[in-house]
Amino acid sequence: MIPGEGNLIAPVELRELRRVYDQFCNLSDKLKITDLLYPAQKRVALLKSPEMADEDEVILNMEINELECDIEKWEHELDVIKRRPVQVIRASDVAAALKKLGKKTSKKEVLEMIWEVDENLDEVIDWDEFCLNFQRNVHDNSGLEPANFYNLVQFMIYDANDNGYVSIDETMNMLYARYGRDLMEEKISYLFGSAKGQKVTEEGKEGGEIDFTAYIEAVEKTQLKMFHESELGRTILAKGKRKVDPNLAKTRAKKGH
Repeated sequence: MIPGEGNLIAPVELRELRRVYDQFCNLSDKLKITDLLYPAQKRVALLKSPEMADEDEVILNMEINELECDIEKWEHELDVIKRRPVQVIRASDVAAALKKLGKKTSKKEVLEMIWEVDENLDEVIDWDEFCLNFQRNVHDNSGLEPANFYNLVQFMIYDANDNGYVSIDETMNMLYARYGRDLMEEKISYLFGSAKGQKVTEEGKEGGEIDFTAYIEAVEKTQLKMFHESELGRTILAKGKRKVDPNLAKTRAKKGH
């Protein structure tokens, strides 16, 4: 697919979608294990490092052996979860992803995010629904498409190293695949600077970084602007209403699919 053209998902986006979907499925169960596994792995690496050379070797080996047994058990449990025959995204997984990114949400808000995507109303998100929601939002020019879940997924796509931040470097390939060079630079400018009236900087570990909260602020401003410029938004504004609430229109748009 040519960057910025057509209605298909670009190959690079499809690969990243698959990565995020696999990461997302059963996430709440996986995090319960990795919260134990990763610290244990770091501890073993420390115990085996040269800086521990002066410590009692017998005691070190006892702790290492105990930790390695735990690590083997947790890795097996993690593998079992990843090989479950049904891989879907549940409400608990959405809540876990948001909590990991520092976003506090109610159960009602999480269920509403599932509802945005759940075409067959089985209260989970499967791969087809995941892709369909992404495609609808990518090609939405009205600002009417429900986008809370999409915004979370898009952030996770950009956050390739899973550190809770997205950087200019991380977003460039994805934005180029979707918009082409000119629009890519405009989108980068908006996400990393001009949304707050600031100049885009190259500061940060990978050249300019924003967290999930800052990302959501930027994209929601874009979506609201898009809605105001849509036919429905202009119609409402033309009637003299000062405030335009796109949420009701988004609900109607979802029901109309």
